[in-house]
Amino acid sequence: MDNDIELNIVHTPVMLKEVLSYIPENAKIVIDATLGEGGHTKAMLDLNLEVHSFERDSTILDIAKRRLKDYPNFHYYNNTYDKMMECLDEKVIGNADFMLYDLGVSLFHFKKAERGFSFKDNTMLDMRLGINEKSAYDVINGYSEEELERVFRDYGELSNARKMARIIVKERDKRKIETSKELESIIFHNTDKSQRYGKIHPATLVFQAIRIEVNDELNILEKSILNIPNILKNNGVAVIISYHSLEDRIVKRFFKENEKTKNKDGIFKLLNNKVKLPTNDEIKSNPASRSAKMRAVQLIKM
Repeated sequence: MDNDIELNIVHTPVMLKEVLSYIPENAKIVIDATLGEGGHTKAMLDLNLEVHSFERDSTILDIAKRRLKDYPNFHYYNNTYDKMMECLDEKVIGNADFMLYDLGVSLFHFKKAERGFSFKDNTMLDMRLGINEKSAYDVINGYSEEELERVFRDYGELSNARKMARIIVKERDKRKIETSKELESIIFHNTDKSQRYGKIHPATLVFQAIRIEVNDELNILEKSILNIPNILKNNGVAVIISYHSLEDRIVKRFFKENEKTKNKDGIFKLLNNKVKLPTNDEIKSNPASRSAKMRAVQLIKM
């Protein structure tokens, strides 16, 4: 793949102005849990901050490394962000001023990775974001009907999860389902006609559910946010941008359960009581931001 093409597909970092506004004054050390092509990390490096960034996909990490090669304060880790405590230096743990989680899937994976993330292109079912062995092909062709129903119900919130699981098992018994287009066609033609041409393609939530299962996304998120109090320094700030209700639910619950109030001995001060959304102007200029939801907290250890 041509390096220039790779670098030219860098997506616009979501809610960048809002993210930067939450970085504490006199901050020195920050964490970018989800490096991607490096948009947010670059903006923080441009503020002369020491940035420690995590990226599970070695291919996309290479893109970011080339883009950010001239920044001496850029530190990167080819790992999932639930492994922060294992990867970060002892000097960083407990001394980070700011942490950012942008949970959106990189544009690279939809446009260039050719791993079956999108059903608009006919590519092999894969959907791996990096460090994991199980693929979408394994899930679709290897999971039992009950397991598929669980994935579709829990991660796609499909009302017809059982029906869709049964149909896929029936179809794969005829021949293996190998490509994104094959799976999309099965879903489309087995969806009620009244639901085929709505705002959301009937395959969207199924593909989301499979991707979450393949990459263990929600479990990794839950494990990682538990470490926020260990990594941030006192009065440090954590910002999380989520893109669907399952992620936002986990984040909201964790922050609320640990909120410090007059009547509750928690550790977080909520910096935005209501979820912050992208502006209409940003959505127009960067459609990828349209479903973004931002929550921010300050750690209060004392």
